[in-house]
Amino acid sequence: MRWPGSSKALVTAVCESRLAFALARLPIRDPSLDVLTVMSERLRAVVPADRFAGRDSLALQDLSDLCFVVAPNEVRSAYYDQLDREMFERGIRKRIMLTDAGYGGIAETVSSGMAFHFAMLDPDSPIHGYALANTEVLPFTDFEAPLETALIWRRERASGGDLDELIEAAREVFADPIHV
Repeated sequence: MRWPGSSKALVTAVCESRLAFALARLPIRDPSLDVLTVMSERLRAVVPADRFAGRDSLALQDLSDLCFVVAPNEVRSAYYDQLDREMFERGIRKRIMLTDAGYGGIAETVSSGMAFHFAMLDPDSPIHGYALANTEVLPFTDFEAPLETALIWRRERASGGDLDELIEAAREVFADPIHV
């Protein structure tokens, strides 16, 4: 059965045993949960295309005069909070904090030419459905931002519990996580 939801909602559902397990974005800090990293994706900068015309990459410093778009709370994960702190520590100090806008609002803000955000480079990623004219996704030359997805479950359900076989099989399949 598929159960769509944000990472926050999925973690809560597993913690409350409404779901046996789920795929969620790291980091997850709940001590009652175990995690198995299954995929790691390198994020790229989503930037105004006209400001970076002809470029095939950029350095973090190239973004210093743009605002970092902070996604609305309902779509933001703990990872993006961590990324926001890291941007601040690396000198990217300007912020645009969106509320009730979702990914479409982020794309609109970037398209306006005054901000940037992050996304997967993979053109098949669903996030690219929000792309607008005047946006471009470029890799960094000096910054890595891996976005990791993990299988999560309540610890006691795999330690002699009902998920033992499933978790053991997942550990074998994802002994080496997928790298995109």
